[in-house]
Amino acid sequence: MVWLNILWITLVTGRLEQRQQAITDFLMTMIQGQRETIRELNGGRDRRLSNDWRRKLAVKARAVPNDFLQTVAAFTYSPDTFLRWYRTLVNQKYTANRPVGRRGRPKTDLETVVLVVRMAGENPGWGLRRIVGELKKVGIIVSKNTVARILADHGVEPAPKRGRTWAMFLSQQWQSMAAADFFTVEILQGWGVRRVHVLLIMRLATRKVHLAGIIPEPYQAWADQIARNETDEAHGFLREGDYLIHDRASVFGAHFQKTLAGGGVTAVPLPPRSPNLNAYMERVIRTIREECLDHFIIFSQRHLEVLLREYLAHYHNERPHQGLFNETIVKRRSNTTGSIQKQTRLGGLLNHYSRRAS
Repeated sequence: MVWLNILWITLVTGRLEQRQQAITDFLMTMIQGQRETIRELNGGRDRRLSNDWRRKLAVKARAVPNDFLQTVAAFTYSPDTFLRWYRTLVNQKYTANRPVGRRGRPKTDLETVVLVVRMAGENPGWGLRRIVGELKKVGIIVSKNTVARILADHGVEPAPKRGRTWAMFLSQQWQSMAAADFFTVEILQGWGVRRVHVLLIMRLATRKVHLAGIIPEPYQAWADQIARNETDEAHGFLREGDYLIHDRASVFGAHFQKTLAGGGVTAVPLPPRSPNLNAYMERVIRTIREECLDHFIIFSQRHLEVLLREYLAHYHNERPHQGLFNETIVKRRSNTTGSIQKQTRLGGLLNHYSRRAS
């Protein structure tokens, strides 16, 4: 072996200068370290030195000339490796007493992260300082930079660029949204039938339905008059600030929309060929047909109006609604004691039950 031959020649000559002594000590330490490392490892399959032996070699290598380390081709490790080991040893001297653990600021807890993202999503106009202030109110102290980092990590845009979603827009406007739609009814007239059009308007939040008018064939002047009636300050079903959803029937054109705007109501025409976008109105029309109109032969427009008003009274005051958690539209105080009695409308077609006052 090259190391043993060099060691033997150095010992025989007996001329151990300080430089040669350093070389000898280094070689002896490395040989011993390799033997013990190989013995500790399984069959020598992993020839990497342990950290303890690296520290020992790093100390010895400081006294060995760099040109000598360069010329020993049998060495597996380069001179830079020994220097790196020595720097690591020096660093450990000054860091050995430091507590082992994560450096820097503590990680923001998950509850705070979720709350920051939630506040930003539910309040598009809130900036970083506004969120910091709201968190402080509930006992959570964070910095503006922490909020900015959390929003950036979750892909949330800053306040000026953070847009409202459709779900957020609808929930905010829900109380002021109404929908209008026509449906047709066949009336018996002589030996034939005549078709009339019924216009209903419904408040989406409360499900309250209003009979706006009945006419054989709607025309522009009639629709404009309906718009004036429903936006009347004293008796109108629509109020200032409402949004009215309607289809693109010709009577709901520019004149109708302009009349609504004069009363402070914004018309929202549905996109073309979108029959399912006015689903609430379509569902209430189906309910009126199935629970009322399909059970009668209607003889006149006046007869139809009486049936509709009677059914709407039942619809508002007596019929529970699944969309309102099985509550009635008009809330009434009900008795919890007393016998249960049945009350009817339209000759027993519409029934509802309540407790008799004791």
